Amino acid sequence: MKNLAWLLAMAAVFYVGGCSATSILAERGIASLQPGDRREAVIDALGTPDVTEPRGQRFSRYASTPCSGTCVERLWYENQFLPHIEAWSVELDGTGHVVRTSHWASP
Repeated sequence: MKNLAWLLAMAAVFYVGGCSATSILAERGIASLQPGDRREAVIDALGTPDVTEPRGQRFSRYASTPCSGTCVERLWYENQFLPHIEAWSVELDGTGHVVRTSHWASP
C-alpha cells in the first residue's frame, strides 16, 4: 500500500512538472517570435505544429472563428498534458510570415 501511495505521488509530481515545463517552453518560443518572422523561425522556436489550420477551416478545439483576413494558415501547438485546455497558435500570411501569435486556454 505504501508503494502504491508513493507511485501515485510521483506520478502527480511528474504530471504537474511536465505540464509546467511544456507551458514554459511554449511561452518562451512564442515570446521569441515577432510579426514578420518566417515560418522556419516558428518551426525552430516551437517545433512541428500539432495541427495546421488552413484559412476558413476552424480548429474548433480552441478557436471560435477560423483563420481569416491576412491569416492564410494557423499553426497550433497543444499542451499535451492539458489537451483541449491549453494551446498556442501562430498565424501566417500568404508569404509564410508571422502575422499574430496567441495563447488559448479554456476557463
